[in-house]
Amino acid sequence: MPEIAFLNGEFLPIDEAKVSVNDRGYQFGDGVYEVIRSYNGRLWALERHLARLRRSLGEINITGISIDEVREAIAAACKKSGLSKMMVYVQITRGVCPRKHNFPEGLEPTFLITVREFPERPAEIFTEGVRAITFPDIRWLRRDIKSLNLLPNILARQRAVSSGVYEAILVQQDGTVTEGAATNIFAVIDGVLRTHPLSPRILAGITRGLVIETARELGITVEERAFSRNEMFAADEVFLTGTGDEVLGIVEIDEETIADGKIRPRTKGLRHAFLQRVDEGRDG
Repeated sequence: MPEIAFLNGEFLPIDEAKVSVNDRGYQFGDGVYEVIRSYNGRLWALERHLARLRRSLGEINITGISIDEVREAIAAACKKSGLSKMMVYVQITRGVCPRKHNFPEGLEPTFLITVREFPERPAEIFTEGVRAITFPDIRWLRRDIKSLNLLPNILARQRAVSSGVYEAILVQQDGTVTEGAATNIFAVIDGVLRTHPLSPRILAGITRGLVIETARELGITVEERAFSRNEMFAADEVFLTGTGDEVLGIVEIDEETIADGKIRPRTKGLRHAFLQRVDEGRDG
């Protein structure tokens, strides 16, 4: 059973897992989620993902489920799948009740885990880099919560795909770069590695945090300080980070070449060091 679902305590084939039409996740996107990957059968940064999940649940006041329950269910689902390279999706919604905007207290959450084979990225993107576009950041103001409400991200990523590029970089009205539609964004500007600081304006990406730690271990100057669209275009390097993408160089944005149009030394070095960290299992 390589691709499975765990729904409210029951293991099922993914296509047989179903929820009520009155589930608030279905009707309102009233829930939170995490996506966790594995390397060689070991879930990467599991405790960091669970800590972020706990925070997201608390921020929107979903109760009735413990992180210990989630951890145990993930372990059981991964074991049952038998997969080595896994993509684990965890989703918790507020639960089922008649449709209305406010919710009654004490609902039983709907708890879903799916385990699928991890979709490998084409190897060449890590050596050649990817292209991106910019897109207006039209999201709500609590992007630090990993909420199911992803419509603006979907529209941004769809625009990227229809434009024939890899990612959409989100830019506020004042020109500030926040993050990607599904990634965090870094730039090397005047020799300093910069990325948007943690705030309600961005998601605290797990890979983002690990890359910052890795960069500082390497003696690289890191500033969690926002940069503008114009600064990004003039940067020496731009790259994105994410659970699936790890560290991935961006060589063109809005049809404008970044630096010399090649993946440059800082990006290469950080990707190498990050993968070494993976090999060593240093995800704590």
